Amino acid sequence: MIISEKFKLCNRILGCTLVLTLASGIQLEVTSGRYACSVWVHIILGILLTGISFYHIYLHYKTGKWFSRFAKNRNTVTRILWWTFLFTVISGVAATVHWIAGGHSPIGGVHGKIGFLMVLVAGFHVAKHLRKKTGRL
Repeated sequence: MIISEKFKLCNRILGCTLVLTLASGIQLEVTSGRYACSVWVHIILGILLTGISFYHIYLHYKTGKWFSRFAKNRNTVTRILWWTFLFTVISGVAATVHWIAGGHSPIGGVHGKIGFLMVLVAGFHVAKHLRKKTGRL
């Protein structure tokens, strides 16, 4: 499979996984994380989204110096997305550990807000790249 095909497939799977993760996050927000099954679904989707996101970044930058590459990236939206993604992952790990230890916490709520911000920035990221690629959007 050539690199452009890998990107196309990765981006489609990433988009679908992002939408599913967003939907499960909204459901958790509405139900205050009341149902353990819903929380586990969100955790699994989050792990998948994180893995696919890292693969997407790998397709761009391979294995070398992601932090410095993002620091030099001229695209402000992409840099902001990188940092919101990292904060979402870190807060998600903390919320998961706390949830397993004792249930819903303010960490989970903060993670949700950061995650919603990340989804918003990801939308701008996608729009910018689609506009560049197609000339419209």
